Amino acid sequence: MKQRTVTANNALAGRSTRSLAVMTKMLAALTLLATLTGCFPYVASYVHLTASEPGVSYAPVCGNVGPPVYANYERNGVRFAVTLEVELESGAEGGFLRLRAPRDVAISIPDPVGYVVPTDKGGVPALRFELRRTERRGVLQTQFDFAGLPPITFSGKLHLPTVYVDGVAVTSPIFEFERRHYAGIVPFNC
Repeated sequence: MKQRTVTANNALAGRSTRSLAVMTKMLAALTLLATLTGCFPYVASYVHLTASEPGVSYAPVCGNVGPPVYANYERNGVRFAVTLEVELESGAEGGFLRLRAPRDVAISIPDPVGYVVPTDKGGVPALRFELRRTERRGVLQTQFDFAGLPPITFSGKLHLPTVYVDGVAVTSPIFEFERRHYAGIVPFNC
């Protein structure tokens, strides 16, 4: 009787060792497949912008994956992109306004001052910031970095100055913003 129990335990141990080996191989195969697809889990907080005006769309940094950190709109043949995410551009202090226009279009902001109004902190006055034009070599766009804007840890409204496109005044929408959380799967190259 004792011999049968020992043999049964050895058989059970052999099966669990084989099962563990099979599970280990399956896990390795799944890890390899996930690595080959070039994706990984991504969790972050970001500043989400919304506008009540029609024609405003929202886009992530990398193609069609990730949190929608850009608010995009078009006026007078110029494409505008706005974000309050500081980690997107090296050197940008507090977000930026990016304009893409044909080469022959003149872009100017005579009064380059914007402001944010916190809505979840009662009694806090509007925070002013300067829009500084930054030149990027070899890039067909005009970018204005938000200088002097503190990190966005609150909800509020973003007011941008009037932009002149070939002498025609273009008023930007008023954006409401809040910090949100994002969790998803993104490619390694983003």
